[in-house]
Parts: sequence; structure tokens; C-alpha cells
Amino acid sequence: MITFKLGDKRDPRQWPAYKKWRILLVTLMLQLWANAISAMYEPGVEGVAHEFGVSETVARLPQAVFLYGFAAGPVFAAPLSEDYGRLPVHVASVGMMGLMQIPCALAPNMAALIVSRFFAGAFAAATFNSVGMVSDMWTPDEQGWGVNAFALFAELGATTAATWSGYLYLALGWRWIFGVCGLGTALLLALFVLTVPETRAGVLLERRARRLRLRTGDARWYSAHERVRSSRTPASWAREVLIRPLFMLFTEPIVWSFALFDGYNYAIIYLALEAIPLVYAEHGFSIGQQGLPFIALSLGFLLAFVAFPIQQALYRRAGRKNPTGEAPPEAHLLWGLFASAFFPASLFWFAWTSQASVHWIVSMLALVVFATTSHIIFLIVSEFTVKSYSLYSSSAVAAQSFVREILSGSVTLFSTPMYRGLGYRWASTLLAFVALPLAAVPWILHLHGPRIRARSAFAGEIALAEAEAKRERIEQAATQRLEPKAEAQSQPARSSVQHERIPGA
Repeated sequence: MITFKLGDKRDPRQWPAYKKWRILLVTLMLQLWANAISAMYEPGVEGVAHEFGVSETVARLPQAVFLYGFAAGPVFAAPLSEDYGRLPVHVASVGMMGLMQIPCALAPNMAALIVSRFFAGAFAAATFNSVGMVSDMWTPDEQGWGVNAFALFAELGATTAATWSGYLYLALGWRWIFGVCGLGTALLLALFVLTVPETRAGVLLERRARRLRLRTGDARWYSAHERVRSSRTPASWAREVLIRPLFMLFTEPIVWSFALFDGYNYAIIYLALEAIPLVYAEHGFSIGQQGLPFIALSLGFLLAFVAFPIQQALYRRAGRKNPTGEAPPEAHLLWGLFASAFFPASLFWFAWTSQASVHWIVSMLALVVFATTSHIIFLIVSEFTVKSYSLYSSSAVAAQSFVREILSGSVTLFSTPMYRGLGYRWASTLLAFVALPLAAVPWILHLHGPRIRARSAFAGEIALAEAEAKRERIEQAATQRLEPKAEAQSQPARSSVQHERIPGA
């Protein structure tokens, strides 16, 4: 059987740090751009409504369906990238995302624009596989900064696009918004193809096994990855990709409570794309200037990103206090306890300081605080869910992502009518009141997490899997220590490849 061993430079987890970060940053630029495309349409709503003779609510449908595509796309993109590699799925999906900007730009009617935007969003969802590349290149204990960067780029995409897309609309019109989206996609995809290699270890090992079989004529060379893939049936695929995430969403308290909290958190960001221009128009901001308050959101995201060492210190401290020396999953929630309290507080702050009689800088400071807490919430949800569900974490995260994108798309349809109907102050206040009970979720899970996890339907299987993984790590470490140094020097190929007969070959 083909495996990676310690010191094998072909193993993505053993690449130099500079190479890992170069690959990740280029990949994250595609993710940032996909999120930017999700937000760039908003300033053009008025122009679309006027040209096609529809209401502004109908003209907002392309904004919503792009995010619905975000929810549907990972169902297919994630398993395909795990089975066949990150690189081909990324290239094909991003290429299609770019091509779909053409029918958006040339849409003759509203129906064509809506359909094109949905498929553009579905293909764009593949860029979220960048978080999978973090796990490809770093061990679980080393993934913190990579996941932190993934969250930052996802957030910055929407807010930075909102900062300048209003000026683009004023200068070129709504159709050229999609032209710029397509040109930007082409440039970033070219950079990706030229600089990013495959990072999925199983796919790399399968390719090596295939080359060895061709070169030697020996059918006994194989990788574990190709065996697992060949044994997967349509029924098992449906169970893992569709049935299990939905089952966990409705039966696991950790999954559904954090799905609602993080979904609401993310939905407010997309609601802000509609609400912020309305609010700051009262301050006399022009259509172009109405995007400038999103700089405050971007600043908050950056502040939370650089504050990550605080959480790392709290996590290490929790580990030292634990008799086992390993921090429990609840340690991932520590900095989120304080962030969750400021989450509704920042919304109340914004609600009652955003009127024209108060200087605009005061409400923008509230946006900075909100964005800081928003980034922290996104991280604690991801880290706590992954640590709690181990081998089932991909299903749990998929369920939460589905809720997040559905909520984000839906709020774009009613945010403007809500703000105009309730009044700007009371609409924001309503958001703050809804956030109040959700802010208690991290506190409840921190206090009662062990008991909730013990009652999970997956608890027994998770415990067995973790024990087995720990045993395998110990055995592998012992084997590598006992491996004769002379054999490793005289037969370098055997230091990274094991040969095992396939039963029945």
C-alpha cells in the first residue's frame, strides 16, 4: 500500500510553511472574489428593476438565488474534490463561475438573469473547498491560522465589494458589473492554475500507485484512497452527503443551535448590503459613498483576525488545567463567550446612533464591534463543531453551511421593505432583540457541552474512531522509530512507500 511517511516532501502536510501559505492565499483570493460577486450585484438592483420593468423586490431575486446556489453547490463540489482532487474541481467550477457572468451580463429578461445567477452561485460554492485545503496541508493542531484566514477572506469578499461596487454601477451600469466579475475571475483562475498544485493526499497517492502499476506491471500497488472511492455506492454517497447532514441538523442540539446562531450572524452581513445604503443616505451619502461604511465592517473582521492569539492562549491554558493535558472542545468557545455578549449590544448601539442627528462615525464604530464579534462567532462555530463531531464533522459543518446560505439569501428579499416599514431605528432594534437569545448559545454549550455531546447519537462511534486513530498514531510513531536507518538510506523509495498485496490480485 502506498503511504506517506515522515520526511516525504511529496506529502502536502510536510511542505515548507512558505509554500503552504502561498498556495492557500492564492486559493483564498478565488474565494474572496466569489463572495465579492455575491455582493456586487446589489447597487444595480434599481437599474435592473427599471430596465426590465419589475419591482425592486423582484429585482433582488438574483441576489438571493446566488446565495441559494452557494447552499446547493457544496453538496456536489465537496465530495467530488475529496474523491478526484481539489485542483480539477476548483478549475472546472471557477471556470464555469466566470463563464456564467456572460449570460448574466447579456440577460434579455429577468428570468434569464435569475437562472444564470443561481448557477453562477452553485459553481462559485466550490471555492469554499479552500477550507479543505487547510486540512490537506496542516495537521488538526496546526490549522487554527488557516481556518482563521479562510473566515477572514469569506467575510472580506462581500464587504470590500460593497465598498466600491456602487461607483462601478454609476460609471458603467449594471451589466458591466458582471463584465468585471468575469474578467476578475479569469485573471485569478489563471494565477491559480499557474501556481497551485494538488493538495489532496489521497489523490496524490492514488496517482503514484497508478504510475507504479503502469511502470512495473505489478497490480499489487494501491492506495487506500482508491479502495474507499471504489467501494462507495450511490446509496452510501446519498447517506453521507444528503441524509446525514439533514439528520444531524434536526437531531443534534450543537448542530442546529449553532446553525441558527451562525446563520443569523452571516445573514445580518448580507442584510447590511441592503440596509447600510438606506441608513447612510439619511446622512447625505451619495450612491457611491453609501458603500464606504463597509470599510468599518472590514476593519472589524481584521481586528478579530489579528486577535486570534488571545484564543490560542486561552485554549492552551485550558489544556494545562485538564488532567489529560488536552483541552476539551468547550475550550474553543472561550473568546466567543465575550463576543456573543457584544453581538446584540453592537446591534442596539447601531440602531440608536445611526440617525442623522448623530455623527456617522458613532454608528460606524458599532459596525466595527459587530464585525469583530461576527468573525469570532464564525470561528467558534467551525472549531467547536469540528472538534465535537470528529469523523462526522464534515456532515455537521455542511448542515450549518446550508442554513447559513439559505438565511443569507432570504434576508436580501425582505430587508429593504422591513427597514422602510418599521423605520430604520426599529428595524435594527428588532435584529438586536432576535440576537439576544442566540447570544446565550455559546454560554449554554460551554457549561453543558460535555453532557450534550455524551447524549449525541454519534457519541459512541466518535469515541471508538478517536481511540482507533490514537492507537494508529502510536503504532506508526513506534514503527518509524524502529525502522533501520541504513535501510532508509539505501532504499529511499521505501521510506515513503509501503508494498502490500491486494487480496485476490
